[in-house]
Amino acid sequence: MESSAAYRRWVLASVAAASLLAPNVGFAGTDDVQKLTPASRRLVRDAADYSFRQWLRERIVRAEDQSRYGLQCDEGWEAVAGASPEKPLVVLLHGFNSTPQRNEAVLTPIRAAGFPCASFAYPNDWELASSAALLSSALKSFQSAHPQQRVALVTHSMGGIVARACLETDGLDPANVDRLIMIAPPSQGTLLAHFAIATDLWEHWLNRADGGCWARWRDSVVDGLGEAADDLAPGSAFLTALNACPRNPRVRYTILLGASASFEEGEMEWIRSALQKTSGRCTGLRSCSRRVDALLADLEEIVDGKGDGVVAIKRGRLEGVDDIVILPFGHLSCTGKPDCEGVRQVQREVLARLHRRPSDP
Repeated sequence: MESSAAYRRWVLASVAAASLLAPNVGFAGTDDVQKLTPASRRLVRDAADYSFRQWLRERIVRAEDQSRYGLQCDEGWEAVAGASPEKPLVVLLHGFNSTPQRNEAVLTPIRAAGFPCASFAYPNDWELASSAALLSSALKSFQSAHPQQRVALVTHSMGGIVARACLETDGLDPANVDRLIMIAPPSQGTLLAHFAIATDLWEHWLNRADGGCWARWRDSVVDGLGEAADDLAPGSAFLTALNACPRNPRVRYTILLGASASFEEGEMEWIRSALQKTSGRCTGLRSCSRRVDALLADLEEIVDGKGDGVVAIKRGRLEGVDDIVILPFGHLSCTGKPDCEGVRQVQREVLARLHRRPSDP
């Protein structure tokens, strides 16, 4: 989507329409809006309340629902590992509102290079601390069963944050991971987390053909109710605590960041200007115009050359990690089929690091 011309036109047309229509729209400040505003605020507050979401999960999620998550090794992985005992088991972690299947193309060249492979599935919109604990448990169990097998984690987006929380949090480190390769990690968060509204509507309703209404609704609760988006917001309590942890000295870190996004910097300036003009003519927007403008001014996630459409380069960097590579890829395509040079570069960089020994720089 980050490279879609239709997506760009939709955003620009929406802003332009708002600018043109605002002088003629009389709803802002009317009695109807004044009556609706308190009710809508209560609705948003109740939906966002963490205790309510936890209460709902406790009543909906069953023990068998957890069986869909965990570490899944390729069939015959032990034979592959036996043929090349120096190679680590490569475990793929997906990102926000995603699945291992959607990132399967990442493992294709890795398998072809003779590495044993696996994937780790976790609730893709749940609180990240719990997902990190789930990963820790899976890797510790694997360590008990295969004490000689080393592990390398290859992650996309939020998966990198889950992996770091596992490796850098006291008591969670399984001690069998030598390398962590993070593709497009929101190390300092992403401003788009503030807009992660109704993402489950897309995942479980618009982008899904199987299951009835009840099954789809249950699955959206099982996967999480926005807790992950809360954790991914810049300055969140979770990210603040995680980034205060030291990097794991036993792990070699790599970060691959994308610089291909939808908007040019000049277009973002135009959007800000249009919204400022709109707010000046529309009473209902004046109170929030400064906050919106400040947000847009810092929204490098969607600016070409400064972000990949979801993660800004400046928020992908991480203190203590020197192996950082900037590549021309977009966030939603970088783990897909290698149909562009940016994705092919990602695959080459990942393979190059997997071929290095843990002691290599």
